[in-house]
Amino acid sequence: MPFRFALFCLFAALSLHAGAARAGASLYVDDAATVARGRCQLESWLRGAAPAREFTLAPACDVAGTELGLSHSDYAAPHAAAAQSLSAKRVLRASAQGWALAASLSANWSGGRYDGWTFNLPLTLGPDPNGPRLWHLNLGWNQPRQGRARLTGGVGLEQALSARWTALAELYADAHGDAGGQLGLRRALSDDASFDLLLGDRERDPRGPWLTLGFNLALR
Repeated sequence: MPFRFALFCLFAALSLHAGAARAGASLYVDDAATVARGRCQLESWLRGAAPAREFTLAPACDVAGTELGLSHSDYAAPHAAAAQSLSAKRVLRASAQGWALAASLSANWSGGRYDGWTFNLPLTLGPDPNGPRLWHLNLGWNQPRQGRARLTGGVGLEQALSARWTALAELYADAHGDAGGQLGLRRALSDDASFDLLLGDRERDPRGPWLTLGFNLALR
């Protein structure tokens, strides 16, 4: 509880800070942007929460205005099977006033077996789409192969602190009461590469807080 309270307070403080960056990658709350036309990207992250570890590779490419992605996750934990996801994402509407709406659909596998699908509507808000502060709102639906379907939602914030550093914060939950969040920093190495360092926790995760190191690379 103290960690979650601190996470909420830091998230609120960031939202009041006056201060370009993009979501996605090792964040749970998605943005309404896609890979640039004719380009590809590679997002990857290592997430650790004793005694478990997760390593994920998630390449994606633009095909006729639609971002097609594939992810693979390996878990170093008891009884944790490798997981894969095949996804498609497209921008539905982008406004010069600084907001954009997208839709994504993914099919998921675990241990080589189909494990359900996920639909998500990410909305990005900002006075300037390339400005120092961006809000990301998500509303989605997760339909597992077995178990109850669930409505999901989240809110994320990106706040530029300098030309190279961006603060990241997010809170997310589902209709069954499972909630969590992450807080961290993104360091831009160039226009095409960046590192993320995030501290997160989830209400129903018995492993406690986790630490995530992410690397993001846009390919020309």
